[in-house]
Amino acid sequence: MIVSQQFRLLNQEGHLASRAFLTGFQEMASIDYDRPGTVYSTLFQLSIALERLMKIVIILDHMAQHNFSTPTDKDLRRLGHSLIELYMATEKIGRRVGVLQGWFQTPAIQTEILSTLSEFARGARYFNIDQLVNGANNIDPLTRWFGVHMKLAKASLSYKRKESIMARSRAHCEAFGLFGWEMGPKGQYDLTVDVTYELEVARVTRGHVVWSVIEILKPMYLVMGTLEDALHRAELAKGITPPVVPHMTEFFPFGMTDRSTAIRRKQWTSLFHIGGRV
Repeated sequence: MIVSQQFRLLNQEGHLASRAFLTGFQEMASIDYDRPGTVYSTLFQLSIALERLMKIVIILDHMAQHNFSTPTDKDLRRLGHSLIELYMATEKIGRRVGVLQGWFQTPAIQTEILSTLSEFARGARYFNIDQLVNGANNIDPLTRWFGVHMKLAKASLSYKRKESIMARSRAHCEAFGLFGWEMGPKGQYDLTVDVTYELEVARVTRGHVVWSVIEILKPMYLVMGTLEDALHRAELAKGITPPVVPHMTEFFPFGMTDRSTAIRRKQWTSLFHIGGRV
């Protein structure tokens, strides 16, 4: 298939963003706060995925409004790595094209997820190095993310489920004589029984975090579909060949995932087969 350079580049960007989402979902579904590397990897993939998805939407919108011309490098750099600013820009586009539902405002947990990932993308990913060289005073991304996760977890689990987890945590600590204190994922010393409880609560709600991220991208998926439809109609009307815009939504079929599937699924990277080179 003969395609334009713009088509090829958008296609490659779709592959990159899609893979970052799937890898991020899979790593979130198996995140282990006793292994910090799994947390950093999750934040890295999800922040990259969201940034690239929103920039794709912004590019498609510019093309739809300016006869297929793309924004300048300066235009995109002005938005930087701030996921909050990108989200606001994407929401503005969405409301203009008729996607009015699904956007989140503070104090929704989804906005806290987005804010934490934005902090990570803009500098918190260098937290360890910054602290070693007395650099920028960023918030520790591990404790920040764990706090957001726990807030979501406590809202997602019933009182009965949380009591059951606490009972198991007490039994575990009593069986192994774990009555001391330890540094927990909140970045402070806590009773071992409390750390055990929190880690188990986090473990059983990993899928809930995946679902919350999917909730964030759902309206973006709809905006992307609306824009690509408009661009494809314009291509046909103007007789533009070779094609300029791929079917970008095909890279993000998980945008249609339902809640129960998102919470339950552990394997994501092998779920969707997306075509190869063009």
